[in-house]
Amino acid sequence: MKIRQNKLIYLCAIVVCSAMIPAPAWAEAVTLPNGAKLDLTVKCPVCNMELASGKLGPAAAVFKDGKVVGFDSTGDMFRYLLDPKKYGFDREAVQHVYVTQYGTKQFIDAKEAVYVLGSDLKGSMGPEVVPFADKAGADEFMKAHHGKKIVTFAEVGLSDLKPKKGLLKMKHGH
Repeated sequence: MKIRQNKLIYLCAIVVCSAMIPAPAWAEAVTLPNGAKLDLTVKCPVCNMELASGKLGPAAAVFKDGKVVGFDSTGDMFRYLLDPKKYGFDREAVQHVYVTQYGTKQFIDAKEAVYVLGSDLKGSMGPEVVPFADKAGADEFMKAHHGKKIVTFAEVGLSDLKPKKGLLKMKHGH
């Protein structure tokens, strides 16, 4: 009888302790600067990885109809936006674009940000585009991580984002 009581006590303790542990941040939606919600548990349309898995932070495109498309990286966001035919959307329908500023969890307007290209920081899909709210931060990062150049949103091209062969649309768990 005493063993059964102890098992019940342990089981109750586990349930109570589990309830006290907050849900991981990746299990939640985040609010973008325009008020739209980005669900971090969905998959990136470019690489099929969960948005929360990106080590540099997610990015998002908000369409005029309210649809939010999330990406696990800034690089994948650019791969998507620069190839609307491939991903089946109208570029004119995109109302807002947000990236996570490097080193923070803050979303910033992607069109106002500056980006470091060609650094030693690589994403899972290849070369990464590293966003900053200001040029001073980008300059500092570029020196520390051997970046090649600092560009604006409009200056990023598909040639800057050539992924490693065979990585796009990879199947995870297989």
